[in-house]
Amino acid sequence: MNLTDISYPELFTKYNNKNDLQNIVFDKDYKKVENKSDFGIVFGGISMIPYRIDEALKLYNEDLIDKLVLTGGIGFLNKDRKTPEALKMHKYLLQHGVPDSDIIVESKSRNTFENVVLFLQTLNKDYTIDETTFTLITSDFHLKRCMAMVKNLLTKEATLYGKGVKDNITDIDTWHTNLYGRRLILQEAFLLCYYAKKGTIKDLEITLKK
Repeated sequence: MNLTDISYPELFTKYNNKNDLQNIVFDKDYKKVENKSDFGIVFGGISMIPYRIDEALKLYNEDLIDKLVLTGGIGFLNKDRKTPEALKMHKYLLQHGVPDSDIIVESKSRNTFENVVLFLQTLNKDYTIDETTFTLITSDFHLKRCMAMVKNLLTKEATLYGKGVKDNITDIDTWHTNLYGRRLILQEAFLLCYYAKKGTIKDLEITLKK
């Protein structure tokens, strides 16, 4: 079964159990971060600080990433309407010893799709990204959608890795234990199906109960 085969009502009735939602939402097939990447892309949003940014800092300090790209403006749900998410992460990295020359900031995007489009546009100004290696860094539940969007826009020559970050609330091990995690994963399943039907991401094969 593919994402486009799942109707929206089925998400709330037939496929709203733990196993099916996990199979829809969580990416179990992405490459492990074992080789060095030219850019580590850190997505703003939930668990941005400290979880996502600390993982990015760790990979940078282990010399697995050359430059860190921070993407995130002021989204529709942001309580802080003045400071873009990317600028908050930028300040955090500077405080933890990362030189400004190794940080690239995209601070206009308001959602995940804009994150992807605008960080690629930002890099295209100074780099040849078709032959570039990327590591995407975001929350565990958010990684599949980010990977799918970037793959849809990159050429086959680009190499893509993913790092799903755990926050003990929304990750694959804990989401089903709390109301917030259950709501967020159901919402993410809806968004994956929506973007697949819209053509924003390529259709993905999902294993679900019959």
